[in-house]
This record gives sequence, C-alpha cells and structure tokens, in this order.
Amino acid sequence: MHKPSSLRDYTIVSLIAAALIAFFSLYLSYRRGYIFNAPPTADTLYVFNKIIIGAGTVLLAFTFLIGPIVRYFDRFDTWLSYRKEIGIVGAFLAFSHAIISYYFLPLKFPKAWIDFSSWDFGAGLVGILLLLFLFILSFKKVILFMEGSRWWFLQRWGLRVVIVLTLIHVYVMKWPGWVKWFKQGGAVTPELAHPLLPGLGLLVTLFLTWVVIVRLYESIFLFKNCGLGTKEICMDINIKSKGRKFFIGSFWIMMAFYAVVFLRFIAV
Repeated sequence: MHKPSSLRDYTIVSLIAAALIAFFSLYLSYRRGYIFNAPPTADTLYVFNKIIIGAGTVLLAFTFLIGPIVRYFDRFDTWLSYRKEIGIVGAFLAFSHAIISYYFLPLKFPKAWIDFSSWDFGAGLVGILLLLFLFILSFKKVILFMEGSRWWFLQRWGLRVVIVLTLIHVYVMKWPGWVKWFKQGGAVTPELAHPLLPGLGLLVTLFLTWVVIVRLYESIFLFKNCGLGTKEICMDINIKSKGRKFFIGSFWIMMAFYAVVFLRFIAV
C-alpha cells in the first residue's frame, strides 16, 4: 500500500544516513589516515566515495530486512512505515557513488579501464539503472496509474534484483583483495595507515550477505514459495517462532564472522 511522503520520516531517515556516514568516516579516517586530503596516488573523493556507498548499501539492505524484522518481532512494527524513505535515501547515496566513481576518480577508475560488459561494472550499472526505475515507481502518480498488484510486484522483485546485482558487483570486484588481505594483511602506505584493519567494503558486505541469507531461509524453508507469493504480517505462530530463531541465530553467526575479521591480526 502506498504511504504518503512525510517530511518527518525523510528527516529521521536522513539523520540515520548521516549517522552511518559519520561512523564510517571515523573508521576509514583511522584506517587510511585521511578522508579528503588524499595522497598523490588517490583521488580527493576516493575515501568519501567508499563512505557513501557503504551507508547506501546498509540502507538498501535494511530495506530488504525490514519485512522479516516486522514479521518476527512485534515491537518493531512501526519500522515498516519508514521502508520507502530508507530505500529512496539509500538509492540516492548509490547514485552519488556511481557518479563520483565515473566522473571524479580518474586515478582509481580511469574511463578506459571501466568495462561495462564485465560482471563487476556491468552489474553495478544495471543495478543503478534499476534503482532509478524503482525511484520513478515511487511517485504517487505512477502508483495510481498502475494497478496495485503490478506496482507491488515490480517493487518487490526490483529490490531483489538490485540486491543480487550489488552482491555480484562487490564480490567480483573485491573478492581477490579480501582473500589476499585475510592471508597476509597489508603494508603501511600513504593510502593505508592501518592496513591490518578490515576494509569497509568487507564489513558492509558481510551484513548484506546475512540479510540475503535471512530472506532466502524465509522464502525457501518457511513460506516455501521462493518469494513468489505475498506474506502476511500476522503469521502462524510456529512459522513466526522458527523465523525468529533463525534470525537471532544467524545474527550471532554474523557477529562471529565480524569477530574473526577484526581479530585476524590481533597478535601482529
């Protein structure tokens, strides 16, 4: 059901996004030793670009996670009303990331090096275009023009495809570097003051991967419809209990992964 836009809701979500950006800025300023005053080998907006896409990815992932949270935990029912605003603010940050990457990072991403037929850049481009499409669908006139079921189908599956494309984009681009870092760490350079700390991309992707696992478990093992059907908020008590247990258990497994990542080089 369409929810009218609310300045209050956008303000709240914007403050959440600002808090994420501030937290990620503190982390990367310590790990890299700078944010905007980049060394000659990096672009001025290189680290800031990582910060905004980190915040944007977390918001988009959380948009995908709100459904299970509301279904399994009654006290968080009000979060559902913020889903549209969270998605739009997350999409705005993702758009900003794409623009900065293509136009303002010539040292890290020279245009001659960007190949949109590749898995990583191609998935990123299609994901951005799909987010733009979903943003257009969020306008009231578009919603009224379309039938309710068709609009909801496009929104639900559009977000799912965006999440999958994001995972492809990040894993293909970052996986070799993550494996190398986990095996041997890194050396102190003008671009990395504390290279033994994990990169922000790895931390955000762990969260996104957990969100996808939660949704897959729900669709395959609880509702057994692979996401093709709608889900009622008031579910069977047994399904709700199983979903809550998996949610909490998998959350602590994710936290264990974070501990492993952060403690990997604790003795160094």
